[in-house]
This record gives sequence, structure tokens and C-alpha cells, in this order.
Amino acid sequence: SSLLAMTSSALLLCLISTIIPHIMNLEEHKLEELKNQALALMDKAGYGIVQDVQTELDTDLPYMGYTTQREGKTVVVVSGDALKSGMALNLLIHELGHVYRTQDGHPSHNNAFLTPILSWMLRGKVVEDYQEKIIHNIINHIQDIYADDISFKIFDKNFSDKLSEFFLSWVHEPVSKNSEGSAWVNADFLVSAAFAQANLERHKIKDKDKKVEKAVQDFLSKIDKQQAEKYAFFKEFLVHLPEEVAEKDFESYLIKYLSEFLKLTV
Repeated sequence: SSLLAMTSSALLLCLISTIIPHIMNLEEHKLEELKNQALALMDKAGYGIVQDVQTELDTDLPYMGYTTQREGKTVVVVSGDALKSGMALNLLIHELGHVYRTQDGHPSHNNAFLTPILSWMLRGKVVEDYQEKIIHNIINHIQDIYADDISFKIFDKNFSDKLSEFFLSWVHEPVSKNSEGSAWVNADFLVSAAFAQANLERHKIKDKDKKVEKAVQDFLSKIDKQQAEKYAFFKEFLVHLPEEVAEKDFESYLIKYLSEFLKLTV
């Protein structure tokens, strides 16, 4: 019986080692097909991508996905959950919006332009790793707005109708005012909530049952009053940020945005 058990175990391991790579290959093939579909939709809408874009599936990624550079090549990393949930095509369209903005030289996506401004504005004010991460978050909200100015023109209506639910995840429960770094964290959460509501308003997407509005008001009722009073500035800033903008003007917008954010962290 022990020999039979060993034989069964060996057979099971053999099946697993054969099936799993096959499933992965199918998923990677599906992702490649979705990428080509997204590229075609971008091109049809007038936002053709001229560079080679690679995709990668990360089954352990805890969020939807991201775009990165590897050895000079653009790689869009997609989570296993995004692929399984049917969200991968829309994620790819959004990420390709970032690729297009970079390709087109938009100041929001031009690191050579952004880095000196950020270094000058933040020197001596951002010293902890968590603070650097939060600054990355709030800059990313601006970049996401500009990417979504493209992607919202391409998303199908059925997906657009679900976006108010999707953006609820950008509204967080505030941390205790007594916890370390709470002013920074809650300022980060405030801008995140403003981004969610602004994105819907900017792109004329209905806030179904006012769920995002209710979540935002609940959040604001729990944070420091001086922080809450600044919410309107960040929401309106992101709603009205001009899509076509010269570098000099964008620099002024960015300095104002960062200055107001840093006031929240004092």
C-alpha cells in the first residue's frame, strides 16, 4: 500500500507540474490578446502607442496592476485578480493612458521635468520613507487624472456605470490622531478621497446612490477640522486641472498643490 501511495503521489505531482504551467501559458496568452485589443482601442480613439509594450502576469500582486520600465522597455504588470475578474482590459487601457502621456511628453509624466521641482519643494520636509511613499501617492493621483482623461473616453458604458463602486476603495478610514505620522497619513487619505470624487465629477460619471459622497463625508467628519476644511481645494483642483497645459503653467499648479498638501501635515 505504501508503494501505491508513493505512486499516486508521484502521479499527482506530475499532473500538477504539467497542468499549472499550461494554465499559466493560457492566462499569459489571454493577457497578450487583451493587450492587443487595448492597443487597438487606443489607436482607434486617436491615442496610438508607438513603442513596444510588454505585459506580465503577477498572480500574487495585491492590487490591480502598474506600469514600469525594465531595461528601457515598458512593462504593464497585471494582477491575477484583475485577469480573473474581467477587469484586465480596462486596467490595460488605463495603464496605456499613462504610456501615451509619457510618449506625448505631457509634463505630468515627464520625470526629468518633475524631479527638480519635487526636490526643491520637499528638501528637508520629507525625510521618512513613509513620507516619500505618500508624496508618490499624491503625485500619482494627478497622473491618474490625466491617464483617465484618455481611458474614460474608451471604457465601455457598462464599465463606466460601475466606476462609482470602484472608486469607493479610494476612500479610507482615517487613522487615530494619536498615532505616529497621523497628520501625514490622514492628509494622504484626504487627497485620495478627493481624487475619487474628482475623477467621477471630471468625467461626468454618476455617483450611484451617492455612495462615494457619503463615504467622503463620513471620512471628513472623523479627521481634524483644519484638514477637512481643505478637502474642497483638492477636489476642485483635480476636477479643473487643464488637460492641455504648458510646462510653466503645470509647474505653478504643482507647486500650489504640494504647498497646500504640506500645510496639512504640520
